[in-house]
Amino acid sequence: MTISITKEFEFHAAHHLPEHKGGCKNVHGHSYILKVELQGTVCESGPSTGMIIDFGDLKQIVNDNVLDKVDHKDLNMLWRNPTAEVMVETIAYWIAPHLPKEVLLTRVRLWETRTSYAEWRAE
Repeated sequence: MTISITKEFEFHAAHHLPEHKGGCKNVHGHSYILKVELQGTVCESGPSTGMIIDFGDLKQIVNDNVLDKVDHKDLNMLWRNPTAEVMVETIAYWIAPHLPKEVLLTRVRLWETRTSYAEWRAE
């Protein structure tokens, strides 16, 4: 049996979209919401008994490999054109290699506003 878990994170950052024809070509900020979904088998022994992965371990992975890079930063220093679509794909690739081998990253959602998000899904 496989089970999925999801953890939500928040970060704040500024960016601009250089090629955009509207207001987003100007520097502005967002309060981003990041949701990370994992899938795996529940551990039957050891410190993670009853879990796919400890939420604290997932939090550390995301803090170290994503939030430390983007929170309160100018996102144009990381990406030439930091759209939600570009960012969510990169974020997925920043997280995946740091997960235990038996845990699969299945979905990453990045909300740029309360009503708009981009989603990466494992194929």
